[in-house]
Amino acid sequence: MRARNKRAAVVAVAGAAAVGALFATAAPSTAATVRLSYAATGSTALTGLGATLPLGPGTATVEGDLQQGAITGSVDLPESRTKFLLGGFLDTHAKVKVTPTTPLTGTIKAGVVDVSGQFQVQITEVGHFDIGIPLQNCKTTEPVTIALKSGAGFNPSTGGTLTGTYKLPRFADCFVDTEIINLLVVGKDNTISIDLKGDNR
Repeated sequence: MRARNKRAAVVAVAGAAAVGALFATAAPSTAATVRLSYAATGSTALTGLGATLPLGPGTATVEGDLQQGAITGSVDLPESRTKFLLGGFLDTHAKVKVTPTTPLTGTIKAGVVDVSGQFQVQITEVGHFDIGIPLQNCKTTEPVTIALKSGAGFNPSTGGTLTGTYKLPRFADCFVDTEIINLLVVGKDNTISIDLKGDNR
């Protein structure tokens, strides 16, 4: 009887040790996965128009394992307005909406964020001398791929600045402005800068 009780006690201790080891192994992985939120503002220079389009204020979220360095994210930006001189003399404005079609995916390693994603760019209004003409379906014919990278020292808690370049594909369904827009903006190298500010302490 004593031998049987002793064997039962040994099994119970071994079982408890196994459960403890399981939790000890799983805990760091769970703790390493975080979700961070930021206020997002920035701008993009549209080379073909000689215009700068402000971006934001919007929001951004990042989720991932900071120990392993793999992250995913999203950016939500409102419609924005830019003004420029068409042909160097005609006062013109445009309203633009940038919408993500895929998540941002990439890495954060040694304080450097490197991510990319795809976006749809839609022109919702064009006009001259502040008289706007709404456009219902004027948008890029394919997603725009944008790669963004920070400098060294990006702080996941407080944020930092991401920059990159991209090219716009052709637009469609812009009525009489379709060919003018495509002539001016397609295939040009454009720059973009996004400032992320967070309080994730």
